[in-house]
Amino acid sequence: MAADIKAVVFDFGNVIININLELTFQAFAELTFKTPARVKSLFAEAEIFQKYETGFYSDDEFRDVVRQTLSYPLNDQEIDAAWNALLLEVPRERLDYLENLRFRYPLYLLSNTNAIHIEKCQQYFRLEHNVQDFRKLFNQVFLSYEMGLWKPDYKIYQKVLDETGFKPGEVLFLDDNPDNIDAARDMGINCIKINPPESFTDILDKII
Repeated sequence: MAADIKAVVFDFGNVIININLELTFQAFAELTFKTPARVKSLFAEAEIFQKYETGFYSDDEFRDVVRQTLSYPLNDQEIDAAWNALLLEVPRERLDYLENLRFRYPLYLLSNTNAIHIEKCQQYFRLEHNVQDFRKLFNQVFLSYEMGLWKPDYKIYQKVLDETGFKPGEVLFLDDNPDNIDAARDMGINCIKINPPESFTDILDKII
């Protein structure tokens, strides 16, 4: 496979930055006196992640929807803090690896995400790693809320291929979600499924 690879595309959550969705459900549960399971169910019924992360809601509309969905008068700061609770750390060795890998391949980021998470991540990278704009770690960044598309929709992968100019077989894609991996493979893209807590640094050393 290594001989055919001309570009590497990374997912963000649980590939670059460690995340734990359950921490967000727990944070909202503690604020609203509901169980985490109930919060998770309400969010799923309202399709909050997908709608916000495809740009269907503005940030203010998203916060209002959260208040309505949870039937609780949370302020903006409480919502943002709970929403960002799922974001954990980025091990320094991953950033070092990316910096070295860029000498060999163009690197891309493809993530289902949203403006609030991206803003928090920018703050984290500046404070913890002295990286002023993490987007510059990559040749190009593809974010679902900016694209109006969401993995595992085939259209989001086609958009990446169209904009980068690579053929599916020339791309290596790393993601932790099996549905996203399956869809990319259907497109003919080479894929590696990351199973946290394993790191892509160990895997790529053996492949490319």
